[in-house]
Order: sequence, then C-alpha cells, then structure tokens
Amino acid sequence: MDRAKDSQPFLMKIRSSKLFILTVVNLAVFTDAYLYALIIPVLPFALVKRVQLHEDDVQLWIGILLAAYGAGLLVGSLIAGWFADRGDSRQGPYLWGLIASAASTVAFSLGQSKSLLFVGRLVQGASSAIVYTVGLAILADTVGQAGVGPAMGFIGMSIALGVLVGPVVGGVLYHSYNYHAVFISAYALVALDFLLRIIMLPSPKKTSTNATYGTFSNDQATTQTPPDQIPRPTSRSPRPLPVSSTDPLLPSNPKQASPSHRHPMLTLLATPRMLAAILADFMQSVVLTGLETILPLRIKLLFAYNSQQVALVFLVLTIPSFAAPLVGLLSDRIGAKIVVSLGFVALAPLLALLRLVDHNDQGQVALLCVLLLLIGGALDLMVTPAFTEAMYVVDDWEEAEPGVFGGKGAYAQAFSLMAIAYAAGSLVGPFVGGLLAERIGWSSLTLYSGLLCGVCALPCLYATGGRRVPIRLAGGQGSES
Repeated sequence: MDRAKDSQPFLMKIRSSKLFILTVVNLAVFTDAYLYALIIPVLPFALVKRVQLHEDDVQLWIGILLAAYGAGLLVGSLIAGWFADRGDSRQGPYLWGLIASAASTVAFSLGQSKSLLFVGRLVQGASSAIVYTVGLAILADTVGQAGVGPAMGFIGMSIALGVLVGPVVGGVLYHSYNYHAVFISAYALVALDFLLRIIMLPSPKKTSTNATYGTFSNDQATTQTPPDQIPRPTSRSPRPLPVSSTDPLLPSNPKQASPSHRHPMLTLLATPRMLAAILADFMQSVVLTGLETILPLRIKLLFAYNSQQVALVFLVLTIPSFAAPLVGLLSDRIGAKIVVSLGFVALAPLLALLRLVDHNDQGQVALLCVLLLLIGGALDLMVTPAFTEAMYVVDDWEEAEPGVFGGKGAYAQAFSLMAIAYAAGSLVGPFVGGLLAERIGWSSLTLYSGLLCGVCALPCLYATGGRRVPIRLAGGQGSES
C-alpha cells in the first residue's frame, strides 16, 4: 500500500479534484476570451498606424480578421472533437491548444503586415477550438449531469469576464502607452494558464458503460462493466427511454447500429434537439461577431471616441453574462425551451431598435448602452442553455441506445459541433454584417437582423428540450431525464 501511495502523482488529490479542474478550465476559457477581445478596440487604430491601411479599408480588414478567427475555429473544431474522444487523454491536446494561443499572441504583438495578422487570428481560432471542445469535454467528464447547468453558466461567466476585461485593458494600455504594452498581460496570462494545465490531472473520460445517463444523481458507479455487456436496469441504471415519433429529442426510429455504421457527429446532427442547440449557438455568434465588426468603427466615427472610450461602451454588451450561472440554473428548473426561445424573442426588437442610434449626443450614447446591455442579456439566455442541451443529447442517446457512440462517448464531438456552429457564425457575422452595413446601411441592417432572430425562435420553440422530468426506474425509484 505504501508503494502504491508513493507511485501516485504528487498532490494527486488536489490536482484531480473537481474544484481544481473547474478552476483550470474556467481560467483557460477566460484566457482565450481575453486574448480574443484584447485587440478589438485597438484594431481600428493599429491597422492605420502599424499596417498603414487607408481609413476606407479598415472596416473590411476588421471583418477579414474576425472571419479568419472563425475559419481557424471551424477547422480546429472538426479535428479537436474527433481526436479528443478517441485519444487516450484529453490533456495532451489541451496543452497544444495553449501553445497555439501563445503563437498567435506573438504574431499579433510583432505583426506589422496584413498577412501576419491574418495568420495570427487564424491560429487563435484553432486554439479556441481546442479550448471549447476539449475543455468542455473535460468539464462534462468532471461534473456530469448533476452540475452541468451551473458549470456551463460559470463557463459563460468566464467568457464574459475575458471579453469584458480584454477590451478595457487593450484600450487603456494602447491609449496610455503603446501597441506593445497591450500584450504584456497576454504573455503573463498564457504562462499561468500553461502552468495550471500541466499540473491538472483530469478525470478519466466518460464511457458508455460506466456512466449513469439521464440522471442528476451524484451517486456514480464505482465499477466498470466490460464494453461487450449491456447493463440491465437496476436501481442505479435508468431504463432506456421509449422512442416516440413525436418526441423532438431523438430521431423517430433510431437503429440499433454500432459506432462503425454510424458516425457520432452524424447521429447528433440527425437529432432535432441538437440542431436547435446548434442554431442558438450559431445565431448568437452571428449577432455578437457582427456587432464586434461594425460597432467599434461606428462608435469611433459617430461619437468621435478614442480606443479607450470605444472599449468602455462596447464592454456593456458583456455585463449580463455574469448572470450566466443563474441562467444555467433557470434552464435546469424550467427547461431550455422557454429560456432559449425567450432569448430569441427578446433579441428581435432590441436589434431593430439599434437603428435609432444615428447621431452624436449624450442621449444617443445612453440609448446605445441600454440596448447593448439588454442585447447581452438576450444572447446569454440563448447560449448557456444551448451548451447544456448538447450534453443532454449525448446522454439521452446513450440512455435510449447504449453504446451508440462507442466506449469513449461523444461529449467532445458534441461540443465540437457547437464550436463549429459558433465558428460558422463568426464567419457569417463579420462578412455579412460588414458588407451589409456598407450596402444597405445601419438602419436596414439592424431591422433585418431583428426579424431574422424572431423567425429563429420558432424551430427552437419546437425542438429544444423542456424541463428534465423524472422517469421511472426498476424498483420504483425515479431519475431525471
């Protein structure tokens, strides 16, 4: 026994604890969001002074750089999700993601050409793909369904904090010092993040044979079942849910197919509930990155603001995200269907009302800040429940059809699809937003964006999961599903 203790990694209990793993994942998400947002208020000024772009080309290149991030996120998510669910460990890819993040930071801090900034943003997108697919899979392995709602809420809060602090620090340092000073905090944060990711000992990956699916119980099985044995219903093993042709959570007649006959991502994409979560994440990305593309330059020109003032106005959009844990709890209590649909319905008039911000006075600044605050709240209602839905879809499939995703599950691939949806949105938002802002104008763009969000509420109202209601287990016990 003493030898077994000696062979354990140093401080294993702390390094593998739920609290430490949650802290590391949340720091990684914060770091990623911080590095992404750090440069946003600086770009309109740096592109002119460092890259020598003409003022008329700045809007186009802001969109190109944001779209480059989306392209890197899109490709990286496909690779990271597939590899993370098949590799022996999630920690290796997680470290490579941070190395890519450090490389992109170097490219941005030293770059004085459009091509180097483009590559930097592309690599940063690939790094984010690893953070959000592998990191959230580690989180799902650690907390299970018992804590997924609040856990995803804290992830949302960490993203919000990074997006909130990044532009402020970037704008203030650029205005008060110089371009290179902006990245000092970035290097320090990457170093801390790298240290903690090395120290962390993630929980073993969930498998379809030893997890308790469709339950919020913290009582986890302590023994593993051989992969070729399907567990029989017991007081701890939920009975497979009956599949109904009217149930939007699963396809109408799922075949008893082995993973070799059905790719996990295709299985997930055949589920309306997953598609609703993907739509919510996609539209949140379109709206957010569209605003990130258009607003900094519009605020600069309309109100004659400097980089610091632009950052202070823009950060209002992220303040509601600090309520993300509460949104996660609310979604668990009343169901994601109501919360996500409410987010879309609220977003429709709020985006349309942005058209009223069209001249320079203090009342207009106040109106813009109020609208951005409410828009941020509506976006938060959409995205936090959407990520918990992705995890629930995996668990519901496993409960209805044990082994459908193979022995290692499909959490990373589910979150990979969510990251791909966000990436697609971050490609569409900057290009469409930037181009339409020039072609049809600010007023028409905001009106059409609001109408589109209103229409998107309908499929989410149909397919998004409702409240997790109890199902009956053998022996008369109940479990959440």
